[in-house]
Amino acid sequence: MGQRRTGIARERGADRALRTVRITATVATAVWVLSLALAALGTPYVGEYLAAGGKLVFLAALTGMLVVRARVSPATRRAWHCFAGAVGAYLVGGAVYEMHYRSLDAVPRPSWADAFQLGFYPLAFLALLLMIRGRVRRLTANLWLDCLVTGLTAGAVAASLVLGDLLRSAPGGDGAAFVGIAYPVGDLLLLSLLAGGLVVIGRHGGGGWWWIVTGLLLFVTGDTAYAYQVAHGTYVVGSPLDVVWGLAFLCFGLSACHIPKSGRTDASAGRAPLLVPAVCTLSAVGLLAHGYFHGGDPVAGALALGAVLAALARTALTFRAVRALADSRRQARTDELTGLPNRRSVFEALDAGDERLLAGEEVAVLVLDLDRFKEINDSLGHGVGDALLREVGTRLRAQVREGDLLARLGGDEFVVLARDLDAEGARALAERLRTHLQRPFRLGGMELAVDAAAGIAVGPEHSRNAAELLQLADLAMYSAKSGRLGAAVYDEDRDGHGRHRLEDIAALRRALETGELVLHYQPKLDLPTGTVAGVEALARWQHPTRGLLYPDAFIDLAESAGLMAQLTTRVIDMALGQCRRWADQGRSLTMAVNVSPSNLVDQGFPDDVARLLAVHGLPAGSLVLEVTESLLMEDRERAVRVLTRLRDAGVGVAIDDYGTGHSSLAYLAALPVTELKLDRTFIAAMTGSARAASIVTSTLQLAHALGLVLVAEGAEDAATVAALAELGCDVVQGYHLSRPLPPEQLEAWLQERAMTPSSSG
Repeated sequence: MGQRRTGIARERGADRALRTVRITATVATAVWVLSLALAALGTPYVGEYLAAGGKLVFLAALTGMLVVRARVSPATRRAWHCFAGAVGAYLVGGAVYEMHYRSLDAVPRPSWADAFQLGFYPLAFLALLLMIRGRVRRLTANLWLDCLVTGLTAGAVAASLVLGDLLRSAPGGDGAAFVGIAYPVGDLLLLSLLAGGLVVIGRHGGGGWWWIVTGLLLFVTGDTAYAYQVAHGTYVVGSPLDVVWGLAFLCFGLSACHIPKSGRTDASAGRAPLLVPAVCTLSAVGLLAHGYFHGGDPVAGALALGAVLAALARTALTFRAVRALADSRRQARTDELTGLPNRRSVFEALDAGDERLLAGEEVAVLVLDLDRFKEINDSLGHGVGDALLREVGTRLRAQVREGDLLARLGGDEFVVLARDLDAEGARALAERLRTHLQRPFRLGGMELAVDAAAGIAVGPEHSRNAAELLQLADLAMYSAKSGRLGAAVYDEDRDGHGRHRLEDIAALRRALETGELVLHYQPKLDLPTGTVAGVEALARWQHPTRGLLYPDAFIDLAESAGLMAQLTTRVIDMALGQCRRWADQGRSLTMAVNVSPSNLVDQGFPDDVARLLAVHGLPAGSLVLEVTESLLMEDRERAVRVLTRLRDAGVGVAIDDYGTGHSSLAYLAALPVTELKLDRTFIAAMTGSARAASIVTSTLQLAHALGLVLVAEGAEDAATVAALAELGCDVVQGYHLSRPLPPEQLEAWLQERAMTPSSSG
């Protein structure tokens, strides 16, 4: 909250600063325009002083505006301070001229006014450089060279057109010549940096940047015209050039009024950073050619030569970058071990295969998986296994036609994409590849024999989608491996169930992303109080064509596809969201959710649970995670570490289906659990079997001795509930109480139960 208030206060301060800048700009511009109007109406002598006074007031106000503007954007504060210093130096020079030199018959060169006004150039150059640096994420060597090429070319063109003549025709002695040269040189530097800045920033700098660009262009234009008139003896004080300079400073003021644009520019995006330097390089070469054949300006020639040299350096860097990029692209598409194309190359080739399939061409996909490779890898070591894979790649490559793709998918699996092959031709290719693999490999003085199972799918016969052909070939390969068929072409009757399984996995993945997963909630009755204290969340899949599916239709599918962790996290999120809504309605219910094996071995799972509890604003005690004994036995040590972190955070942990696992008593005391859920097989039989009743009784006593809550699930009738209550069972759930219900129906059930006098179960 404190950071938010600080941010709001900072924004308000920036708004006030910009408001001050805009008001000052309006007043200063009004004063300047009014002075020009009065000057035009008054006598020449009075008019000159009115115009000069208005200009000084405007420059003073502009200097103050730029200082205030620096407060608005800390990222460019130094740039705006430098800009304020540049305008301030120009103001002092103008004031010195008006107060001292205007009344003299001959103004000495150089003068103190020149000294201050020339200070505008280095400060403005530094301000512009800081602004460019602040707008670009990273100025690479390529960008510096692009800026240099463009700037030198702009300077060369300007020198060849106007400024070169001005440098040679500067009137007066050495001092006057120095002053005459200093102004054009300063303009050249500003123009060069400005041209380079336009290449680096381009159109992404915001309105403030473009007002600065316009102002500097007007300033350089005014200086150029001034130097030209001085060189030819035609300059008159109070000429329209004063208006050009005034408009330049007005643009600086407008840039200060503009709201700063946040963020930085990616200077490497687009074609302009390459196009503009290329055009500039050609222009520089043209200037050099013109100077060689027709005798050009030496300054322009030197600048053009510098631009060409910079362009050559830029070309060398570009060549090196392109070569590195090509090498990187090759490595990204090549398997490091075998030198064959990798999985990425396969999927790019599959995209191209789609086009051939649409054109009616035949495309065959072969998947080969080595037999007994794992035995070789485990017994002889990974070094021998890697050497064998390299030899396999070399042997297979020699049998594949030029133009077909042989790639390593990963592990000991290879794929061939072949054009213009039907099913029989693809089978013949697969048999030929297998025959060459069956010849012994000689590695390190040993002879190793391997074989391979090959699966084949051909389009458009089996599918018009190349990526699906790869999946079908994979299914055929598993059939070939399990049936010891050697090579097998995809068969719908034999492999179709696998194809449908792939389709079901894709549909389940979409269901998790599109919200087809829904939850039903089964109430849990607290027997001592007769109240519903919690619910268990049970997942359902609202399939778009098959209707409502229960967990037995998709849990195994999720486990085999590696989606179980994602599904569990999604269920917890949805369940806690519903728990939050009930809490807001005044219903305090604990929420039980089943946990998958992949969650129990995920060290980040406790952090995910804590995050979801925080998102929904619920205490940790409102969530109970249910774990089966069989899951705990798969990786006991890691599971115990994960469950301990959850329990330490306050989350409840229940052992589900208790009594059906193995060695329960051996590890029960060490597990960080809070509940035992006795399996329904014991609960259902307890009223008709003395042995089942004894198991329930002993388990209840054990749970209470360990300080655990016993939950009896599967209570299907009133007699079972009554027997459990008499034994002192803690919680019961089952169809006698209620079936799992959608949240709206459960709310109605709870409301009806609350209105029923005898609602103890």
